Amino acid sequence: MTTKKTRLQNFDRLLIWINMFKTPPAKPPRTIRYVEEAFRHIQEKKNIRDIVVINELGHPVKSTMEFENSVKFAGLFQELRGRMERGMDKIDPTDELRMLRVRTKCHEILLVPDSKITVIVVQNADK
Repeated sequence: MTTKKTRLQNFDRLLIWINMFKTPPAKPPRTIRYVEEAFRHIQEKKNIRDIVVINELGHPVKSTMEFENSVKFAGLFQELRGRMERGMDKIDPTDELRMLRVRTKCHEILLVPDSKITVIVVQNADK
């Protein structure tokens, strides 16, 4: 049985890994190789349920979901992202969204925007 501290440590490791891919300079090219590598690395993590990688136009380019479901899912979270960014602009126009984390009783959803791609990860929340 995992403890809350262990879950937080695992989550912190996932965040560190995700942020590794966010550190390159602004507007770097995101190649298929980059997307494949990021996807594979996230997929290796424990408790990952679904992954959706979205291009700058909001279209899923790689996903563990069926295509139709990934399009709907991406649309819903892109809408939420847009609302968050507009709300943040009203608070501080110089700030930017780095990650959106939504936790429910059963799942945790991480949305990590980048200059070219957005990664959405759904993971099972440990009980």
